[in-house]
Amino acid sequence: MRIPFGLDRLPRTTDADDPRLPGVVVGAEMLRLNSEPVPADVMSVAIGDHAARVDAMARWLNGSCGDYSPQRQRFIGAYFRDLAAHLQQHEDELAAGLKRYDGLYAPHDWLWSALRPLPRAWLPSDGRLLSCDMAFWDSDHAIAVELAGQETDRTAALRAAGIETVRLGPDALGGNLLDVLPQTFKYFWRDQVLPASPFRRAIPQGVLA
Repeated sequence: MRIPFGLDRLPRTTDADDPRLPGVVVGAEMLRLNSEPVPADVMSVAIGDHAARVDAMARWLNGSCGDYSPQRQRFIGAYFRDLAAHLQQHEDELAAGLKRYDGLYAPHDWLWSALRPLPRAWLPSDGRLLSCDMAFWDSDHAIAVELAGQETDRTAALRAAGIETVRLGPDALGGNLLDVLPQTFKYFWRDQVLPASPFRRAIPQGVLA
């Protein structure tokens, strides 16, 4: 399935598989921050330490939020803030699991295994596409996040379509998002073998069979 994102409106063609629409293909695995390499222009501005890469990733995601989207951008900032705090809370457990690699990995490297937000996403449902502020893909279903102080027609439409939907008011962005998002947003590293970074070069098709 392909999820278009980064769009306030869809062009006349509303086919989610239309390659003219920015989108991402999802399947039987979670869509994580490291599921695919970041674009080359994002990689080029992230030379440096982990903090520089996190900042580059956040700015890249903000680019899909739209020009007038303070709440969406606040969500991205709060999400990375709370992911970092969650990893720090479990730093001893994570460090113990990585000790055998003699410093090759650090606990904060697991951040890239967290679920990837898709700003201004359009979720397929019964032959149509429903918009939401943020979407995540949890291996077999989408999770929509609506940034609204009260229930809206759009929130109701998402829920009526059977899409798992979380509504967050402005105050929620000042708290810990991982406490109000579904449980799948926590402990995202425990089914992963090793940390993997999205700041890697894509292997051209045909290089490896």
